[in-house]
Amino acid sequence: MAKYILTLDIGTTNIKGLLFDKKGEIFAESKERPSYIMEERGQVEQDPKEIWDMSLKVMKEVIKSKNLTAENIDSIAISTQRGSFLFWDKETGNPISNIITWQDKRSAAFAEKMSKKTLLRIIRGVTKVIALFSKNPKFITASLLRFNSDYASARTGYYLDQNPDIARKIRINKSIIWGTIDTWILWNLTEGKVHATDYSNASSTGFLDPFDLVWNEIIYSKLLKIPEHIFPEVKNTRGDFGTTNLFGGNVPIKAIIADQQASLFGQCCFNKGDMKVTNGTGSFVDINTGNAPFASKRKLYPLVAWVVEDEATYMLEGMSHNTGNIIDWIQEKLGLFKNPAETEEMAMKVESTNGVYFLPTFTSGISFPYWDPSARGNIFGISLDTSKEHIVRAVLEGICFRIKDFVEGIMKDTKIKVNKIKADGGVSQNKFILQFLANILGMEVHHSAQTETTALGAAFMAGLETGFYESKEELQQISNVDQVFTPNMDDEKRNIKYKCWQDIINRSLNYNNM
Repeated sequence: MAKYILTLDIGTTNIKGLLFDKKGEIFAESKERPSYIMEERGQVEQDPKEIWDMSLKVMKEVIKSKNLTAENIDSIAISTQRGSFLFWDKETGNPISNIITWQDKRSAAFAEKMSKKTLLRIIRGVTKVIALFSKNPKFITASLLRFNSDYASARTGYYLDQNPDIARKIRINKSIIWGTIDTWILWNLTEGKVHATDYSNASSTGFLDPFDLVWNEIIYSKLLKIPEHIFPEVKNTRGDFGTTNLFGGNVPIKAIIADQQASLFGQCCFNKGDMKVTNGTGSFVDINTGNAPFASKRKLYPLVAWVVEDEATYMLEGMSHNTGNIIDWIQEKLGLFKNPAETEEMAMKVESTNGVYFLPTFTSGISFPYWDPSARGNIFGISLDTSKEHIVRAVLEGICFRIKDFVEGIMKDTKIKVNKIKADGGVSQNKFILQFLANILGMEVHHSAQTETTALGAAFMAGLETGFYESKEELQQISNVDQVFTPNMDDEKRNIKYKCWQDIINRSLNYNNM
């Protein structure tokens, strides 16, 4: 009897249920588009019940669409957007809060306030001295430790600060628990039997010590005054997450993995130095740093890529919040095109941007390696000769320049030489972007033939656990490249263009002081 891996992929834009066969091909797919709650500045929340209802719906639909039963499902894999969290009552199963998503920026001031706490300043000072002599990665990381609204730790602390009644309840009522989206989904799939997450999701919250792989007591208890009992159990990325009986029979849940880590695995970046970029709502550049967490002196925090058989693989990540949403903005607010697919042809209609540069920094300032939350999106170099094609090309090039910032910075910090980068995500369908990326990086860009590498990576994890897939070598045969983009820009031109870009960045910093 044919069997399939059922993958639930909860992204920022869509919730998808997919069935993968032994060849790693999609046998069936269903998707829903969740809504957002944005009633005040910086607020980006979601309804937990809607997320669960849609998740269950897409999984049931893909099974029903092919007239399958639970017996046809080898196992379930779950991949979710990282860092979004909620509180709920384990006795009733009812949410206490909405899902506070990774895009929510209301905690920025709170994060800055917490970063200035005396205890954290002492920790940074002491570990800086120790790191100076020991060069120990853990102390180097601790010396740079700050709260950031990108992490669930800061947003959780802010939520409890704004909701003191709930903060009091979690200290006296052990029925109130906390979890990321994967934890919430797992809880519902197992009908309240399993409160757990995996190391990739846990490390993305800012609550997990990536060196010792335990919840960081200094963060959750000493600084945020959060009791440990609210946190889920942290499990290996692939393993036993319980079973669900919601599809007419028992189906084992064998893998949970965060979205970017799933994409890294789906691209078969199994070895130290393997790098990929996912261009979706934002751009995420990730490099496999091997079996030890790497300490970046420029504030890139080590993340767990996955833990298999109690052995951790780590990664370093550069992230821009603004990629696909910038293209949507140009379409919806400026009306320069009717369909994002048109941007590829528009950019190719002109030989250059005619001196126009675009900084895609709209929602949260600019991150690595500049670290200025006040920076704003900017268009530079406009003249009476500027056409909409020049602007569109400048936007696409700006996305690539930001990726170069991450790639160059990560290579410099890690001293790992990267010769190629693998690309996936919806925006990576744009061939102009991939060719310009190859040009400005001076390296090959390999575009994945699979359109759903995140879901595929999660399926790979579950399939390896059950024997559905036999080995990583088999996965490498499945994970195909449909096109390789090679650089055709000379070094001198590349260096000149990148220096101009860095000058544009410098002109965009300290916006609050203008």
